[in-house]
Amino acid sequence: MPDPDVVWEGDRIRSRRFHDIYFSEDGPRETHRVFFEPARLIERIRTQPTFTIVEFGFGTGLNFLTLARVLSEQTIPTRLRYIGVDKYPLRSADVARAFNRFKSEIGLVDELLAQLPPRVPGWHRRYFHDGRLELTLCYDDIDNALSEFIASDQSGVDAWFLDGFAPDRNPEMWHPDLFKTMHTVTKTGGSVTTFSAAGRVRSGLQEAGFNVQRVEGQNAQKRHTTMATFNGNGYSPARSPTYVRVVGGGLAGSTIAQTFARKGVHVELCERAGGVGSATSAIPAAIQHPRLSAADTILALFRIHAYAHAQAFLTDFQAVSAIGAFHLPDDGMSSERLTRVAQLLGDDWMTLLDAQATADRINQETLGAWFPRSAIVHGAQLCQELLQHDLIQVSTNREYEFPACEDIPTIYATGGEMPDQLVGLPIEAIVIPGQVDAFSIRNSSRPLRHIIARNGYVAPQDKLLFAGSTYEYKPWSDGEATRVNRARIESLLADVSLQHERSFRASRVVTSDRLPIAGKIANQCWVSGAHGSGGTISAPFAAELIASTILNEVPAGSSGIPRLLAPDRFRHRQARRPNPLARGFRTGPSSA
Repeated sequence: MPDPDVVWEGDRIRSRRFHDIYFSEDGPRETHRVFFEPARLIERIRTQPTFTIVEFGFGTGLNFLTLARVLSEQTIPTRLRYIGVDKYPLRSADVARAFNRFKSEIGLVDELLAQLPPRVPGWHRRYFHDGRLELTLCYDDIDNALSEFIASDQSGVDAWFLDGFAPDRNPEMWHPDLFKTMHTVTKTGGSVTTFSAAGRVRSGLQEAGFNVQRVEGQNAQKRHTTMATFNGNGYSPARSPTYVRVVGGGLAGSTIAQTFARKGVHVELCERAGGVGSATSAIPAAIQHPRLSAADTILALFRIHAYAHAQAFLTDFQAVSAIGAFHLPDDGMSSERLTRVAQLLGDDWMTLLDAQATADRINQETLGAWFPRSAIVHGAQLCQELLQHDLIQVSTNREYEFPACEDIPTIYATGGEMPDQLVGLPIEAIVIPGQVDAFSIRNSSRPLRHIIARNGYVAPQDKLLFAGSTYEYKPWSDGEATRVNRARIESLLADVSLQHERSFRASRVVTSDRLPIAGKIANQCWVSGAHGSGGTISAPFAAELIASTILNEVPAGSSGIPRLLAPDRFRHRQARRPNPLARGFRTGPSSA
């Protein structure tokens, strides 16, 4: 994203690009005075099951944080959707500094900082207050953002906050066509509040169909502001389901159930007799760590969005421990690629280390990268935690049943056991066995405390070292997987003496393009699968994508990602290729 280009004047942050301040001296009090009180915002929020606010110019997040503080102090059962658009998103260090003097008045600053997404284009979704407060940040030009929002979101808007820089300094955020577009999705009684009392803003809103009034300043130091309402026949939101069925209780199914529950939807999850979090998802030491790219492609954006979303989505669960990861150059991640990714993400997400710094930390004298947010995940425990929600009911059956789903949205997340609705779709997928091994350490001069990723991974947990995971495209001899995983540790810790404790074997579905399958396969029928060994990252993102689409809300990510993951994507590729089944990939439903 473009650099925000800010300068600090004491403890006040100012934009050099627009020659304007981010907020006034009184901070949160200005938010109440300008955006909340004229629109009777809190009173109106109380009366709605779902309330949608769209803000142009998210900036430091002051308005969002001030509203979050109100919600934390009052019992308001409403699901609040807060959508902020910003073309020049701030770095987290600047956001933190901006609130030094207001932190006690706001209270959610640290939580927001922990969940701020990387500064890459697209829609980023985060949850607060157990899902009652849903923040969606769109990093894009205002016209693009509003166009995408209107094309995909059918919930309507209850309140608009126009908080960009002053109209004479940032005219693209205040043009008449923008106000007319806003009008088309504003619900009856919807409001517009803004600090600007400029005549062209008031006239533009009035010409777009809003009833406009100037709000008088409270004293000589308080400037006039603007309040507008729409009292005509407003936008009628689409009806969204209040009940869904999820088939499969592994990580993919559990994250889908949790995502819908956060959005206030009742979920029935059907799982076989083996129990929740069995099969591949039962791995006791999976990792949440990406293989990123700095290329300007939709694939690169998907990987970044998925990693950032999963990290935020799972951060509060006990089964997830953010111990950080060192990524060393390997067959799929050259030093040059690591350097480019570090330049893209910034220090909040990744720090590039020279050979000496890497040697000082993990005794490997090579360029490396430190990912402070990467985590180790206890799969079975996480699935159990994800399903602990009042709106989720778990039904355990002897075998999976694949009911017709004409009436109830049904999402299949059953690994290699795909429903009949997939018959006829040219899915290119195979089932690949793999193994993770656990070793106890007899002696080591430098205990490992973080994940190390290099052609696989090594991670500490419960006084053991876990190494994996193997991809066994052809049958391996007995003991070969354990030998490979032992070698992974020994290549990193030369002086270590290992005792093999146990092995964990499972199979995962992998597509020919190594991407998951997430999307619609028939009427009211959806699938999330083929997450391979990256389900701790891709499954939560796929869940958000599917849930948002079913509920007629703007999905997370970038506009091309749904097509990238669509179940029928292989049909188009096979039309261009003479041999679609190279390397053993088959079409049709996978089978374990």
